[in-house]
Amino acid sequence: MDISRRGVLGGLGAVCAVGAVGFAGAATVTDGEALGGIGGDGPAPAGESNAGDEGPESAAVDADAPFVARLIGDDDTDALLFDASDLDRVKGVFAEDGEFLVQVVLSDDGIDSLRRRLDEAGATDDPAAFVVSMTLDGTEVRRVELDRETVDALTDSEWPGVLTLPFGEESVARSVYDRLADD
Repeated sequence: MDISRRGVLGGLGAVCAVGAVGFAGAATVTDGEALGGIGGDGPAPAGESNAGDEGPESAAVDADAPFVARLIGDDDTDALLFDASDLDRVKGVFAEDGEFLVQVVLSDDGIDSLRRRLDEAGATDDPAAFVVSMTLDGTEVRRVELDRETVDALTDSEWPGVLTLPFGEESVARSVYDRLADD
């Protein structure tokens, strides 16, 4: 199963009409057409052209990969948001507006778990009190603030489970993709 444009376009309605909702620009729920094709073939991998090539690679996720996203709250909450075992597919690396993107698709159970974890941590009530810390092999690779728009999109029953994770350095994005992809 590839991360398809149809799968990305299947959700978010009005949120997608304005392009994207995100973890303050660091993880976005996307509409492929609104962001230049992310979610379909997407933009070409960093340093490459889409002309006549196959585009970014999509792979099943290694459920044991050491990638974890945690909810960190102002009240000392430290709770799992999702990890590799919650993911189904990974696709990347895309270059877009000076960032390097890795796209992941949560499994159906992963979507349910993410929503439950947001609620249990209190992030559905007060998103601004939380940051998401993403780690690879125990090293933080991105920390971003949550906002109301993102939490609403992630908890929308129509959201298909597709997240786009931007990184400032291609090597970091490539490491995330490589560790998540089940070879």
